[in-house]
Amino acid sequence: MVKLNIAKKDAASGLVRRKADGGKDDSSSDDGSGSCATTRVPSQSFLDASPVTPNSPTDEDHAYPSVAKRRQEYDENLWYIYGNSYDLSSFVDKHPGGRMAILTGRGRDCTALFESYHPWNDKHRKLLKAYGTEAPAPDPFYEELKQAVRKAFPGGCGSTKMRTHALLGLSAMWCVMMYLFFVVASPVSCLLAGCLVATVGTRMSHEGGHWQVSHKEWVNRLVMFLGFFLVGPSMCWYYQHVISHHVDTNQDGDSERDADVEHIWIADKLPGWLKVLVLPGIFVGVVVEIGLKRVLVDFMIRGHVGGHKVDWRLGNLVLEVPVWFIFHYYFGPSTFCYLCMYLTAGAIFVPCSQVAHVIVFPASQPAGSWAKMQIAESVDFASESDFWFHMAFGLTTQIEHHLFPGIGHHCYDTIRRLTRVVCAKHGVQHADVSASIAFTALWNRLTEGQPQKVHGEQ
Repeated sequence: MVKLNIAKKDAASGLVRRKADGGKDDSSSDDGSGSCATTRVPSQSFLDASPVTPNSPTDEDHAYPSVAKRRQEYDENLWYIYGNSYDLSSFVDKHPGGRMAILTGRGRDCTALFESYHPWNDKHRKLLKAYGTEAPAPDPFYEELKQAVRKAFPGGCGSTKMRTHALLGLSAMWCVMMYLFFVVASPVSCLLAGCLVATVGTRMSHEGGHWQVSHKEWVNRLVMFLGFFLVGPSMCWYYQHVISHHVDTNQDGDSERDADVEHIWIADKLPGWLKVLVLPGIFVGVVVEIGLKRVLVDFMIRGHVGGHKVDWRLGNLVLEVPVWFIFHYYFGPSTFCYLCMYLTAGAIFVPCSQVAHVIVFPASQPAGSWAKMQIAESVDFASESDFWFHMAFGLTTQIEHHLFPGIGHHCYDTIRRLTRVVCAKHGVQHADVSASIAFTALWNRLTEGQPQKVHGEQ
């Protein structure tokens, strides 16, 4: 096992936990704090069964309901933030980030989305007060990180969007990917297309889904749609990654959880030698899981992704699904060519996307707050390597990305240095390791079925 000693763990609160040792859910109890679930009253524009106090915040105030104990039902037309519900329908068309971004939080607990996508000022908090209960005071630790980012990027949101040359380069490679898959359509060309799906398509769908490409909503939506096009309808990615994974990183002990780790327990029960033998099947299976399985099973039958309810009104999902199936039915290559694409796409995507999170899953220590949980459940690796930056579709600084998902990837190296300083000040772990340490830990996690500990910084 690779030893991991990233820094001191803040154990101020036992609130944020996940299933470990038999799957026991060790979430906090309903204590009337901001983490409690309020009673559902559909007829009210907002409810406040247990109002939160906006003064003297504790760690429990900042362990968002999204990672603590959940309510079992939501009104599909209300937004739930810090245990209170709000009717924001009259603000949807006024939302600076566009309709889809704010509608993403409708009908669900959107506390984590509310905080992580508004790092530039406190206007979102002031506006929330006009629609109901005032939000509790911000997490001092997370607020210190936000203040540091504001100073580093005085131009604000607009200065951190994807750079033009990056978008042009990705667009050119996307055209090559489409040509190889739909025009050449041979097994070899589809193997090559799969490599571009992982490195180019994933980055496009990822940054588009996080609203990083442009301040224009339609541009981000289009980039996400195109980037994910060979794998499945792009809303499959949006639900799995933005709504499930980012809100509940590595959490599986709740009614709403991280879809990325939902089935790891199955693999953990298999002997190590068998898992190694079936690796090609895992590569293909994961790509099918996040695409076809997600839409056919989770969207159409189960109605949720990792416990997060699917809203067919969001993102033109009801239109995108038939368009995707019709196009692939008439213009797609053979089934074998799809398998070839799945194989190479998965061979790159699986290790490069999971190395930053799965190696530390599951751990039973508390994190204290949502921001600290994101740091505890993520690992930066090869953070100064351009090669790994492009190979891992820009995701070598996962800690900073999870703290500030709406900021462009090219800004994370600067934010990484700021985060390390703040973490050191507060005694919070910050993992920043080499690629060799990270991938060795991933291999050991696969074969041993146990969380790994990584030692040292680059």
